Amino acid sequence: MASVPHERDLLDELGRGDAGARAESWRYSKTALRALSQQDFVAADAQAELPAALLAQFDWPQTRGRRVVLVNGTLSERYSDMAGIGASITAGVSADNVYPIRIDGDVGAPVHVVHASVPSAQASRWRASAEVTIASGRACIIEQHLAAEGAAVFGSLQRRYELAAGTQLDLISLCELPESAALYRLIEARVGAKATLRATHVLLGGRLQRMDLQVDLAGPEARLESRGVFALRGRDHADTQLDVRHLARDTACDIVWRGVADQRARGIFHGAITVAAGADGSDAVLSNKNLLLSPNAEIDTQPVLEIYADEVKAAHGATVGQLDERALFYLRSRGIPLAEARRMMVTAFCSEVLAGVADADLRERLAQRAQAALPTSA
Repeated sequence: MASVPHERDLLDELGRGDAGARAESWRYSKTALRALSQQDFVAADAQAELPAALLAQFDWPQTRGRRVVLVNGTLSERYSDMAGIGASITAGVSADNVYPIRIDGDVGAPVHVVHASVPSAQASRWRASAEVTIASGRACIIEQHLAAEGAAVFGSLQRRYELAAGTQLDLISLCELPESAALYRLIEARVGAKATLRATHVLLGGRLQRMDLQVDLAGPEARLESRGVFALRGRDHADTQLDVRHLARDTACDIVWRGVADQRARGIFHGAITVAAGADGSDAVLSNKNLLLSPNAEIDTQPVLEIYADEVKAAHGATVGQLDERALFYLRSRGIPLAEARRMMVTAFCSEVLAGVADADLRERLAQRAQAALPTSA
């Protein structure tokens, strides 16, 4: 699997356009990257004080005692509350902020991992990495990414997940960024025999959000369920790259992503599924649907399916369109104001991706955050 590049190296390579295959995967985000590459970043302050408004965003009652907080990429004992976590979490000794996490046995309640970006007086950057092993049982990890308003801040984050045979991981990610913040995430997962990874991602706002999700279905009957939505407005920019590899027999992936862009926002979705030779009997489904709410918004979608095995079930589809004017007219004829009618339709369009979140309180919290960010231009 790949390793996350140093953020300065990444910006330099892509800004010059000489990063080869890496540059090709970033071609829809070149303008956003070029603007970042022209800034002089300093190392972010790992001891930065979190503003009260930021603290309030992750003080969830249901995750108290099970919360890990990283400030600008560094584990913060001050803001973390880990008394009830049934996992071993150790701060890394390397300069790259590597945190190994191992989970043995069922973890009854979600573990809440918060990445808080706090800007300095000038543009700043941070990076962090974690290796997560689900050795046995079932676990739920909530990752929340947020940033304070201020000078530009750019974070780069790598996660490696190893799911042993028969395990299950529910990975739920909420990323809310202001226009001044950028974040690059590389998420890698290796799923063992009869193990299941259920991943739900909500991407809201940001100068640049880039997420690479790379999943190897490595053992027979390994399964991936990927749900995601991005909601963008203003000059927000989100770039999502999925790469799923079926490497063993009877593996399955079910991918459903939705995107909404308003004003001058830009969204990118690339979903690649490869069924390798020998991965006979695999089942792969990808659906990506997108809404443009402004003539100046743009969404690019690219589903890719490569099959080298036999007896495979596979289907993929992608669309980019506008709200149904007939449905909008129907709602307005029932006395619903235009803005509310549009919000109702956009909310319904995005709701499918959250339906699979088992915890009702968590599902409602995610829905509220997404609804608050959903664009609804007239």
